[in-house]
Order: sequence, then structure tokens, then C-alpha cells
Amino acid sequence: MNNVMMAAGILDDSERLIGDIKNILQNLLPPVIGAAFVLWTWMNSKSPVKTFVACIAAGAIWWGILNMGTLRDKTGEDINGGSSQLVVPVAPRDLVDSRPQ
Repeated sequence: MNNVMMAAGILDDSERLIGDIKNILQNLLPPVIGAAFVLWTWMNSKSPVKTFVACIAAGAIWWGILNMGTLRDKTGEDINGGSSQLVVPVAPRDLVDSRPQ
């Protein structure tokens, strides 16, 4: 019975660890990498316009990462709600008529 309890504890701990890693990947790394991208852009170009565009791009990427579930569901609705018939059946050509004479 102790082995079952220990296995359940290990599974709970590993699920929490995976949740923490996912949280770090979604909430900590995007702004850090985005800030590094903006600083790199500023250091290479010294252009306020390019740096502003880099800020917008980093923010858009971070927003996309934070809203992946919504974007996934919205994309699925758009694809599934497009048209009812995706493939139009085509009648085969008569091979006898297409031979050169």
C-alpha cells in the first residue's frame, strides 16, 4: 500500500513540476526574450522606429502566447464554418475520346 501512495505522490509532484515549467515558459520567458529582442534591435540600429516596431512585435508574440487557447478555438471555428463542401467531385474523362487519331 505504501508503494501505491508513493507512486501517487510522485505523479502529483511531477504534474505540479510540469505545471510550473509551463507557467515559466508562458509567463516569464516571452517578456524576457521580447525585451532582449528590443534591446538587440536598439543596439544594432539606434532607430526609434525600428525599436518601436520591435516592441509591437514582441508584444504581439507575447499576446499570442497568452491567448493560444482562444486563438486555437477561433481558428477551428473559422476553418470548420467556411464551406460545407471542400472537394468538388469531378467526372473522369473518357479515355477512348482523348486518344489521338
